[in-house]
Amino acid sequence: MKLLLPAALLALSLAACQKDDDALPQPEYADWYALRSPDDRAIEAVAGDIDGTLVITTRYEIYYTKDRGKTWRKSKYSNNLGLFGFYQQQDTLLTLNGGAGSALNDQIEYATSPSHYSVDQGVTWQPYRNWRRAYFEPRVPRNQVAATSGTLYSIEYLLTPISPNSTTSRVDYIGIQTSTGQHLTLPQDHQITSIAFDAKSRLYVTASAPLCGGRETFKYCDKSNGTLYVSKKPQL
Repeated sequence: MKLLLPAALLALSLAACQKDDDALPQPEYADWYALRSPDDRAIEAVAGDIDGTLVITTRYEIYYTKDRGKTWRKSKYSNNLGLFGFYQQQDTLLTLNGGAGSALNDQIEYATSPSHYSVDQGVTWQPYRNWRRAYFEPRVPRNQVAATSGTLYSIEYLLTPISPNSTTSRVDYIGIQTSTGQHLTLPQDHQITSIAFDAKSRLYVTASAPLCGGRETFKYCDKSNGTLYVSKKPQL
């Protein structure tokens, strides 16, 4: 047993080093901060502030960071329902477990149906009792958000029929467009899932891992860990 103990400790040490080696780098861009998710799924939604505590969900898990994504910690959250968004109400953060389109046919996608709440910026979660019993409220737009100036920012995409007579189309995400005619492009191609603003009017874009090989083929450039972009300047 005494001979096996050092070997076991060495194995644990090597495993820890391997985990550090597998950490995804954070590339530097002129206009965007780019953070990678700690697991191999797209980032579905974000809440918080990159300068403080930032909270993300990869559909079934919630993670938070206090150092701009250099390290991530898994929140104390347990629920089999997938997550589509967050809703901030004063000092309370809600999870939104439902996804729905608009009944007005304005092509807005919403996150709805609160199920858990947090009062410590997403570190721990408790079941939420919706006393209003209206599970579609509150609802948060996923693909459109308004800046403080009133300018609308929307996810921009292109629909391409998969064949000449097909009613099914391929969705190619281009970037972000505004109601004033501005177009914001991301440093790489992604499947974009949601957009949001923080209190400093910086734009947050949640997405899949970077895609390579052209939009016609679905292929990740490296690992399948999702990406979060944060604009370095306020968007007004």
